[in-house]
Amino acid sequence: MYAAPIPEPNPESELSLAEIEATISQVAGKLDARFVSAGEALAQAYGIVERLVSALEGVTNALGRDAAEAAVDNMRATADRLERLPAVQAARQAGLESIAAGARPLAHHINQVKRTLDFLRICGLNIKVAAAGRNGFADFADTMNVRLDVGEIEIAGIGAEIERLTGSIPALIEVDRQLAAECVKVIPQVPRKLAEDAEALQRHQAADAARAKRIATVGREIHTKVATAIGAMQIGDITRQRLEHVASGIQALIAWRDSADPATAIDVVGHMVALFAAQASDTIEAFHTESQRLAESLRGIAPSAAQLLEIKAEGDRQQTGDHSVFLGALEKSVADVAQVTARLRDADAKAQALGGSTSDSAERLAERLRVVHRVNEDVHLMAWNTDLRCHRLGDEGKALAMVASEIRGFATALATISAEIRHSVERLVGAVTALRDPETEHGSDAAEALSESLACIRDGAQRMRAGMAGLSDDAAAVTRILETTTSNVDCEAAFGDALRGVVLRLKLFGTPCPAPEGEVAAGLAVLLDGMARSYTMAREREVHSRFALPGTVSSTQADMDDDDDDDGLF
Repeated sequence: MYAAPIPEPNPESELSLAEIEATISQVAGKLDARFVSAGEALAQAYGIVERLVSALEGVTNALGRDAAEAAVDNMRATADRLERLPAVQAARQAGLESIAAGARPLAHHINQVKRTLDFLRICGLNIKVAAAGRNGFADFADTMNVRLDVGEIEIAGIGAEIERLTGSIPALIEVDRQLAAECVKVIPQVPRKLAEDAEALQRHQAADAARAKRIATVGREIHTKVATAIGAMQIGDITRQRLEHVASGIQALIAWRDSADPATAIDVVGHMVALFAAQASDTIEAFHTESQRLAESLRGIAPSAAQLLEIKAEGDRQQTGDHSVFLGALEKSVADVAQVTARLRDADAKAQALGGSTSDSAERLAERLRVVHRVNEDVHLMAWNTDLRCHRLGDEGKALAMVASEIRGFATALATISAEIRHSVERLVGAVTALRDPETEHGSDAAEALSESLACIRDGAQRMRAGMAGLSDDAAAVTRILETTTSNVDCEAAFGDALRGVVLRLKLFGTPCPAPEGEVAAGLAVLLDGMARSYTMAREREVHSRFALPGTVSSTQADMDDDDDDDGLF
């Protein structure tokens, strides 16, 4: 908006207090408008930088947090596990084959037990025949048959348990064979690629976090400098107030002069004009110094704003591709791993199902073997009792003794076979338990864990994009604001000549009255006290004290403690 130029008084012309007052008031008004506009612009720049710093600190926190580091660690751990997969699979293949081989003797042993029980049952029948119902031998045979029935039930149960335990092994061996074929295709290149991507991701995140941190650091510096500049903007308001005080003093002098005696007015006007000249000169000198310092401070912020763009451009040059390309490559690696882990998960699940039933099966087998062992002991004991009874019968008991001896032999054989079954079952259970993968037991799913890691990485990348999205526009906006604000506070071209002209004319016509008396002293007392009461700055009172009359309100007020003043510049 065009502003009419401020008239420059001719210092050689006659003193016109009204013209000087108008010039001072006009300068004060325009000065205030400039500094208010500059302050509002700086507040806008402050808000922009504050938002930028907050966004970038969020990026730094996102990229440096534990979750992002855990994502990288998880990728590496998955890669390591896949690298070991062929060895793990080979060990499991051997274990499965060992289980299958160990199950075959069990079937033979169980058949042996069944045959032995059948022989024992025949022996019981022979005792009945040989005893011909004498001396309770028939009861013995019946009791033995009952125990043999229990033994047959338990040994049949052992056979069923073993079949259940080993029934899924062929299918699991086939799954592992398929997994081995898959391993040949993708290992080691897929896990190594995943490990390389994890390292690249770590470097990528570190670079992004460092760049965001550098930009945030520069942003905080700008933030601090702008805050300082906003505080220094009070020089505009201070100068306006001091000029307005001079203008109001001139108005009061004009009003007093128009009703005063001309002879008295000469000395009073001369003294007051000298005061106005001193106040205006001190105000202009302080304003010039502080506004120049403020302008230089604002110009000093511009390089920092340019540095923001320089750091961003440096980071852009270092990027081998944008975030979307990087994430695309990462997603491809995760998808490749998912194909491998799908088969791995299937094999693990089946091995876990087999291993999971092992403990229950082992307990049931152990209990059945204990029952068979007790049956064997009972039959053995009954055979010895029969043998003892046969000796008491003499020759009549010889046939029974032969049968009892056979029973003891079969019982011993049964004990031996039962022991073999127990050892075979223990080895079988141990082999099945060894198949269980501790990582799978702890619920680790490589594909799911990698998906979670990828989601975390995407989140960090999104935060980085969001933090950097408006950086160029924000830096450019701050630069424009600083340029406009610097121009507004550098008022030399707009107001310098007019203010210097005012001071020069006031100094030319100002004549201090060192020892006023009578009407002159009375007039000065009124005007000086009025001026003293209008001051809001400590510096104004210091200047005023040189012109105050001894013993007046203005003189004593100049000596008062000014701790309550809000002026920190003068």
